[in-house]
Amino acid sequence: MTTFDRIKNLANKQGKSLQKVASDLGFSPSYFYNLKSKKSPSAEHLAKVADYFHVSVDYLLGREEQTAPQFSPELL
Repeated sequence: MTTFDRIKNLANKQGKSLQKVASDLGFSPSYFYNLKSKKSPSAEHLAKVADYFHVSVDYLLGREEQTAPQFSPELL
């Protein structure tokens, strides 16, 4: 799954269009579709998207499969 696919799935789960997410983040309306054509996202933009969806940048990049951090009860 590509970064674009992961972002699109997250947006769909929240009932939002990619254009709405881009607008909320202050990105151009076509920003996410540029990712679909294999444009590399900036670290700053990835961090904003990760914060928006409450996921890690590693999840967006496909380096991990979890959408949310798993906490050990011992750490709480």
